[in-house]
Amino acid sequence: MHRPGVDNVLATVLFFIAVLVLVGLAMWERARQVSAQGKTLNGTARPSPFTNALAYLVGVAGGIYLSLSLVVDFLGAKVPAQVNIWGLEIDPLAAAAILLAVLQPFLLRLYWYVRRFTGGFSAR
Repeated sequence: MHRPGVDNVLATVLFFIAVLVLVGLAMWERARQVSAQGKTLNGTARPSPFTNALAYLVGVAGGIYLSLSLVVDFLGAKVPAQVNIWGLEIDPLAAAAILLAVLQPFLLRLYWYVRRFTGGFSAR
């Protein structure tokens, strides 16, 4: 039996779970990258890799959001203020910024992999 109210709530809950899982994976990957760099602060309290990863994710998402806002304003593009995804009203620029910020650590890992094993992206 189809119950629109229940299905809508279930879709919204599943959407938030998927977003949280993706954000968690992105922060885990970034924390791994930060801890691999081995940054130490002499004699002072060192923030955890998770804290650094979360601050980095928020900073990247904020920078992407500002950049997207400036591009949209500069081009005079018509972007809706809100879009409806599975019954959830969200700002499309903010969603795109978070999505790109979540993908960034994985794309960076892919870049390092390609550069290490194939000599980079240059044409030969």
